[in-house]
Amino acid sequence: MTGNRRAVASRNISFLIVAIVLGVLLSLQWNSPLPPPSPTSHERATALTIQQLEAEQEELKATIGQLRAQLDAYQQQSTARTEMLEEITAQLAEQKLRAGLLPVQGPGVQVVLDDGAQWAMPSGPGDYLIHEYDIRDVVNLLWMAGAEAIAINQERVVATTSIYCVGSTVMVNDTRLSPPYVIQAIGPPDAQSEVFHNPSHLRDLKDRAARYGVQFKVSKAGNLKLPAYAGSFVIRHARPGQ
Repeated sequence: MTGNRRAVASRNISFLIVAIVLGVLLSLQWNSPLPPPSPTSHERATALTIQQLEAEQEELKATIGQLRAQLDAYQQQSTARTEMLEEITAQLAEQKLRAGLLPVQGPGVQVVLDDGAQWAMPSGPGDYLIHEYDIRDVVNLLWMAGAEAIAINQERVVATTSIYCVGSTVMVNDTRLSPPYVIQAIGPPDAQSEVFHNPSHLRDLKDRAARYGVQFKVSKAGNLKLPAYAGSFVIRHARPGQ
């Protein structure tokens, strides 16, 4: 009996040890982290697509940066061209103004010349008429007094303007004009008006105005409007240089 009890006790102890070991092993396995699952083919394809998209995004960012730099350069060039064009346009407008190719307005004086209405013998008929040289003398005095623009009967006077006589009429810019001749000049009114009060100027015209009724009137004007030169510039001999 004693031997059987010992055998049973020994067997129970063995079972207990095995149970303890098994519990320890189960506990360790429960607490240990699980190994990561292996990626599937779909996950690998997705990861590869993401990498490609990220690479394309970086490339697009670089391209956008280059395009922005080019755009900035083009805008700077365009601004420089615009400023240059504006400067050229302003210079061209100034030269057109000086050449009489633009209509102008401003203060100045108005001079009216007309043939005399009286006939007194034994004076010749030429004493009662306004001649082309009378008009030229008035125009030259106005330029000397600071005139910036002049028109005769709304015919603009420019550098190539010719004033000559044809019979009883006067040709200005190849346009036939008849009296009265209204000469308008934009410039300093006081200086232009004062120049005609000088007794040494226009002696013959003033004498004929006093003796034969030739009309010679000078008046200041607050705002004159002169047209642009409508003729052409004929170039016969000049050509652009090298």
